[in-house]
Amino acid sequence: MQKMSKIILGLAEQALAQPTEKSSREAVTAALLLANVAWNRAVDPLGGDQLGHYRAVLNALREENPKCLRELKGTDVEAIIQALVKIKAANYPDDDRIIRRCGLTAENNVRVEWHLRGIEGVN
Repeated sequence: MQKMSKIILGLAEQALAQPTEKSSREAVTAALLLANVAWNRAVDPLGGDQLGHYRAVLNALREENPKCLRELKGTDVEAIIQALVKIKAANYPDDDRIIRRCGLTAENNVRVEWHLRGIEGVN
């Protein structure tokens, strides 16, 4: 099983207009958030933040860096999420881990906490 942090970073990169090293920390965090929501929606269509609670986090990121969401591939975040859901379904159809938390550490490493049928994991 691939490290979830590597998979989610790959998905997040699909949401960014530029490579991660050229993107702001806030934009990378936003892309990771969208990848997290997309992954969970693909695993559990009735879960995965269907109510859009992630928007509050995006607004907080925008307050820190007003230009960060312009670093994404588009302004329609729901469309980005749907595109990421399709990528997840196509590339990882049998991976049904559910992400609890995802983000950047102080050292700019991606950290993902997930669970699978009662099994906890972090990587």
